[in-house]
Order: sequence, then C-alpha cells, then structure tokens
Amino acid sequence: MKNQVKYLQNIFYDLLNDYERVFLLVKYSERTIIGSRDFTDEEKEKGLILVFNSRNHKNLQWTEDGSIVAALGFGVSNKIENCFIYHGDIVSVFSPEAMVKFDRWDVSDVKESSEKEKSEEEKIISLDDFRKTKT
Repeated sequence: MKNQVKYLQNIFYDLLNDYERVFLLVKYSERTIIGSRDFTDEEKEKGLILVFNSRNHKNLQWTEDGSIVAALGFGVSNKIENCFIYHGDIVSVFSPEAMVKFDRWDVSDVKESSEKEKSEEEKIISLDDFRKTKT
C-alpha cells in the first residue's frame, strides 16, 4: 500500500493552490503540539479543525514521516503559534469550496466508532413482529 500521507500532502497542496484555502481535521494526542494555545477540552474530544490559507501560516514543512511543522495564526488577531502536527493525528483534509474531503480510515476515535455502532444497532428492526404465525 502506498503511503497515504503522500496523498494527503498532494491533496493539501492542490486544494491550497487551486482554492486558496484547505482544512485539516486533527485528533488530539500528546504527540501533536499546537503552541502554547494547546487543545481545548472540546477539541480534545472532537478534534481540531485547522485552516490553512496564504495569510495564516509560515514555514510550512512536511517531515519525512508526513508530520507537519508550521507557524500558524489563530483567532482574529492571527496570533502565531509554533505547531507540530503528528502524521498519525491527521484525520482528514477537506475543502468546502472544492466540495471534497479525504478521510483516513485507519484513524478513528474510539468514542466515535462506538457511537456509530450504537446508532446502527438502533436502526435494526426485528422481523418477529412481521412474521406470520401459523394457526
């Protein structure tokens, strides 16, 4: 299997160049560092969406293993934070303008998958109520 991070990197740059904005969904782990800002409690649970455009990042580099090192601007003031995004924490790359999203299937949140299983179980309808009984 080819390295999916290379696909992410290519898609990332294609979207950034063609649509001037690209989003990354990053899950929380101890390996990913978002400067002194860090992850909020909600972001630790649901993940953090990072927006990249021509004005909010500097020194963007992809490492050999597919991790990202960059200085990113956050908030209205565009406060610069030095970030390291571990390749294993990158969940998806997407662009609303392009109407595309590239998800990694090998990266999933345990809570998310258990909730999905529960919702699928709720959709199961027993056939016992519909079976004809012999009289």
